[in-house]
Amino acid sequence: MNYTDKQEFGPNCIGQVIRILSDKELIVDVGDDYLTIGDTVIIYAVGDEIFDLDGNSLGVYEFDKATLEVITTTSTYSVCSTPKTTKVSSAIVDYTNLFSKETVVQEDLNINKNDIEAINIENKSIIVKGDLVKKY
Repeated sequence: MNYTDKQEFGPNCIGQVIRILSDKELIVDVGDDYLTIGDTVIIYAVGDEIFDLDGNSLGVYEFDKATLEVITTTSTYSVCSTPKTTKVSSAIVDYTNLFSKETVVQEDLNINKNDIEAINIENKSIIVKGDLVKKY
């Protein structure tokens, strides 16, 4: 695959997902010529070509699926993993959470509903072999 086709893959594409090891790790076909341990990569998919109001192409829409960290790299491929986080839990925290619940709500924009043009992206909610990779 030729990743230099910026019209099809976006300007930042450096490779693809070639193997999924687990629900936390995967392999991309990008080696140590582009990536080093600790780098951040984004797994993404491309959607429709985007045009300005004069009809000029602005490139393809890039939908970010996941942000991962490079944990191993060789000359031809890299292993990427979900970031590790630390969760602290105690009986007191669990007890207080019984009585309070925080809800995040996103407000609607005041828009003309006739102007909505959704972008269709295959496999939008899951990572699959062949998904594109860009460096963060």
